[in-house]
Amino acid sequence: MDPSLDATYAGTLKQQCPNPANPATTVGMDPQSSRSFDTHYFTILNQKKGLFQSDAALLTNADSAAIVNRLQFPRNFFFEFGRSMVNMGNVEVLTGTAGEIRKNCRVINPIA
Repeated sequence: MDPSLDATYAGTLKQQCPNPANPATTVGMDPQSSRSFDTHYFTILNQKKGLFQSDAALLTNADSAAIVNRLQFPRNFFFEFGRSMVNMGNVEVLTGTAGEIRKNCRVINPIA
């Protein structure tokens, strides 16, 4: 268990995900708000309730922790989300022979 994880939350996860694990079990990444598009994820990170180690890692660096703190506020989050969508919209799509659709997203397709 990640020692930085909130102990009460860790206990809840252990109840939801017993050992041996059931592959059909799902756990929300954002408890209490998993079906909403909001800033709750950033709030629970600061409560040490991130589901993944990568979530907890965001708080181990001063720069990324500052971003987590700033994005807890809806005004900041939605502003930054809007900016990121504009940036994603500016990414050029590869067409024709300039790109490929991978059969396995983790591996470049073998040369035919």
